[in-house]
Amino acid sequence: MLLLAVINTKNILSCLRKDLREMIDPDFQLPAKLMSQDVLTDEDRQKVKRKESYQERNDELLNFVIQKNDASLVVSQFTGCLRDTDQEHVCNFVNCRGGKQTFYLV
Repeated sequence: MLLLAVINTKNILSCLRKDLREMIDPDFQLPAKLMSQDVLTDEDRQKVKRKESYQERNDELLNFVIQKNDASLVVSQFTGCLRDTDQEHVCNFVNCRGGKQTFYLV
């Protein structure tokens, strides 16, 4: 069982943006998974894909996720999609607020 303290999802991705832009794999399965969860539209996915560099694609991807109205739901969906696309390390980074929060396995 995993116990987590409540995190402020309203701006957690904004706070971690600099690190996340280096960590996320924006190409392999993630955009399609985010579309299936209605986090991204196909138009959003295409805009992400058009960016040249890895970091630019991540910036664009994070922009779309951060701008969603229900931040807590979107962050939950986003981290779920990260898990589903074998990016558990990024999910853990977000859930632990960039290493500033500890979680315990019970």
